[in-house]
Amino acid sequence: MSKNGNWLFEFGSLGFGPDVDGVVPVRGYDKTRRPPEEVAAIEKAQHYGATAVFFEAGREGTPPVPQAFIFVSDGPAKDQRFAETHKRLWSWGGVPLVYRVTRGLVQLFRCAHKAEFERNGEIVFRPFATWKAATSIATDPWWDAERLRNGTLWDDPDVCKELLSADRASHKSLITEVRSLNADLNREAVLPKHLRRKLLILSLLIAYLEERQVFETDFFRQFLDGANRFFEILANGPSLVALLDHLEQRFNGHVFIIDESDKEQLRSNKQLTKFARLIEGRREKSGQLTLWQRYSFADLPVELISHVYQLFVTERSTSIYTPPFLVRLMLSEVLSWERLDRLIENDEVILDPACGSGVFLVEAYKRLVLHWRSRNDWKRPTKTVLQNLLKRLHGIDIEPGAVELAAFSLCLGLCDALEPASIRASIRLFPELQHKTIHQSCFFEAKQEGRIHPKVGVIVGNPPFTSKLTTPGARKAYMLYQDAHGALPDRQLAYLFLNEAMELLEPGGVLCMLQQYNFLYNQKSVEFRRKFIERWDVREILDFISVRGLFRKGSADTKVVVVAAEANEAPEDRQILHATFRRTGRVDAQRGFDIDYYDMHWLPRELVLSNDGVWRSDLLGGGRVLAFADRLRDYRTIGQFANGRSWDFGEGFVEGKRGVDRPASHIIGMPLLSSEALSDVGIDRSAISVAPKKPIEGPRTEARFAPPMFLVREHMDLHHALWTEYYMTYKNPIVGFCAPLSDLRVLKKVERWFSSNLRTLRAFAAVTSTRLFSRKATAVSSHDIVSLPFPSGEQLNLSPTEQVIVDDIVDYYRDLVRLGEDSLAMSSCCESVLGDFNECFTRQINAVYKKNKLRELAPQSWPGFVCQPYVFRNGEIDWGNTHELKEKLNALLREKRGVGLQITRVSRVYDGACIYLLKPDRLRYWLRSVALRDADETLADLWNQGF
Repeated sequence: MSKNGNWLFEFGSLGFGPDVDGVVPVRGYDKTRRPPEEVAAIEKAQHYGATAVFFEAGREGTPPVPQAFIFVSDGPAKDQRFAETHKRLWSWGGVPLVYRVTRGLVQLFRCAHKAEFERNGEIVFRPFATWKAATSIATDPWWDAERLRNGTLWDDPDVCKELLSADRASHKSLITEVRSLNADLNREAVLPKHLRRKLLILSLLIAYLEERQVFETDFFRQFLDGANRFFEILANGPSLVALLDHLEQRFNGHVFIIDESDKEQLRSNKQLTKFARLIEGRREKSGQLTLWQRYSFADLPVELISHVYQLFVTERSTSIYTPPFLVRLMLSEVLSWERLDRLIENDEVILDPACGSGVFLVEAYKRLVLHWRSRNDWKRPTKTVLQNLLKRLHGIDIEPGAVELAAFSLCLGLCDALEPASIRASIRLFPELQHKTIHQSCFFEAKQEGRIHPKVGVIVGNPPFTSKLTTPGARKAYMLYQDAHGALPDRQLAYLFLNEAMELLEPGGVLCMLQQYNFLYNQKSVEFRRKFIERWDVREILDFISVRGLFRKGSADTKVVVVAAEANEAPEDRQILHATFRRTGRVDAQRGFDIDYYDMHWLPRELVLSNDGVWRSDLLGGGRVLAFADRLRDYRTIGQFANGRSWDFGEGFVEGKRGVDRPASHIIGMPLLSSEALSDVGIDRSAISVAPKKPIEGPRTEARFAPPMFLVREHMDLHHALWTEYYMTYKNPIVGFCAPLSDLRVLKKVERWFSSNLRTLRAFAAVTSTRLFSRKATAVSSHDIVSLPFPSGEQLNLSPTEQVIVDDIVDYYRDLVRLGEDSLAMSSCCESVLGDFNECFTRQINAVYKKNKLRELAPQSWPGFVCQPYVFRNGEIDWGNTHELKEKLNALLREKRGVGLQITRVSRVYDGACIYLLKPDRLRYWLRSVALRDADETLADLWNQGF
């Protein structure tokens, strides 16, 4: 294995390139028995003229993921032709990195960041970084093949900021520009709004077809003399109408149809030239490329066009565009190649019951096409095959514009699977999807009236998150649910979709559907969730509560989970996977999700049905965290103690809303403590103000504000203070425990106990809170505070392992859940951390193996990884240097697991008296609480090996 970037220079002298794990040459590639996803990536690379593809190893059984295309060129160091290739790859966005190797140079191009190929309105050759062979070995991590292969490159937040950007990459950038263009069109109001919207969408489609060379030479001249481009037609009303009529007859599918009244508007409108100028975006002095020049529409992924939906949807409060990288993850969970085999054999269909713009259906269609090719010797499907595959995709949506766009997007998907020559030769290419497989309807009405005729084998989608039953069908379904199962929590429409969709599946069919975080993290949903899991075979819960801004930045931060279930009774030994995804640089850039060994929690079904604390415990570490919380739940609470002494306790007053006002003379004009004035140093007296004259909805009792008071802020750090001086009011983000003066001594004792056990209480609140992480980033609820343990004997009696759990929750896990890659847990681990990890790990092992004690040896590291070796008793590890250790571990891993070191992110390797732990070099993998889990699993391994 070549070190750092040296491996890239070997492409110039070694035929297909260096023997580097992860590098797959394009020339001579054998598709036989290769993963379909890999084949698709190689074919894309061949399409763009790349020499090889660099794959990151798949995690936890997933296929390898293309991370870079490698181009070997005999051309000049600065090649304008490659600037056009860079633009195309940037528009496609399928790989974040491109390496170009030529004459003693290696150049790196970013394809998931800003449009670096653009300067002063021209396309220019502009690599992000360049390395000359004559210089010293590069230290920048993006040259390192090992880090790219094992994915640790993307564990580094600084690298992600350098190489990835969701906002500046092509897909998000295009949406921003289309949104801006739509705003310009609306301001000018040249045409009726619905017609402006229609023409903008059609412009995107025709630009795609035009750039893919679907149209013959001089095609546009048959509609307007001298016209060479669509934009010249767009400015002429009669010619535009004639073009759209021709395209509808040629392609069919109702994609290009417009009403007769709209046609008349276009024929007679005298300002269409202005509209065309706005659409084309000419900027004579701006020095910038227009939207149509910056993007290569022939290379844009077809699902991106669906994203236009979010600009035009009517019900913005309930209709949220699902990002394609989340869609791909969900479909990979339920549309395996074996599942698609069953789908074809049983003549079943895939249904999205709230299809929106069709983003799920488009991605499912791409998988269907790839599946067909993999089962047919990788032949290219004909038009007939592609049309038949479209019939296996059904969608329903109540929004007319969404149905139109879903059909439109699927037609683009069909185009994407054909060569331009095949499209040019086709007549009536697009099948009529609307009213046949894509229906404008309420899902519940369609189900009740039996309008979904085919057998449904797979259901996917993102239902609306609302507590409004907006259609007669929804209200009828709600009544039927109540009769059969009892109340539906909050009248939540997404729950109703989940229930009704499962009932529609064929036996053995599978569902994968988004739900709001409430499905797991709201007490009101407990009975609904339990009944659902009791009735169906729930296989997986994918938990994204830690991922902020997953949908649209700048809007409400919708937190979601994904439910994957089969329409069968669950087997008795069912283990439900609860996967807790973390916010990482790759997620922020919408490049994909990172899931590692410690994020995957296999839960016995009986535990899930009996203990609702398991979900939040998994966010903060797993099984031992749950045991800690369960033990402390058995204690008397501070609320029970206060109630037993007849204290007045609870939240402060609530300001009025919507004209609600109650008498509050005991508040207005009185001293007022803001919640911000109660911090980790106590009460900031300078911040005490006077309660203004405002409507008060919840005034509480006068005793609630009379000293002595023990005050606790509804914050995850449980800021608190004892107040004994004068009458003082506070609002509802503060909980007060107000005692009579005769109980002052007892109240002081409570305050001292609270302070001395604060870290444990913070950890307990994090594990049990009904609000923290889900609804508010740092806020807890009053219920969380009054439910804090306060044992009769005043001792929590933490064991050493429980103290480890408390410390890691408070110091690391809370911020890991909230901040992801910006948290301390995602920083590089250091020697002191490894020392603490080793002490905890060996202590646990040696509690069992008291004679043959385990001892740690000096750790070894290489880019992105740490290897921590251990040996029993006086055994020794025989290696001469880090390289020899790596080679030995590679051999052991290949022998025992059939994999290489580069594709194993978390491993325990046993070799005689030696144990090796191999993990990424991020601190989160080397916490003491992780050492407890590693020790538990190591002991189980040793027992199974008869050691």
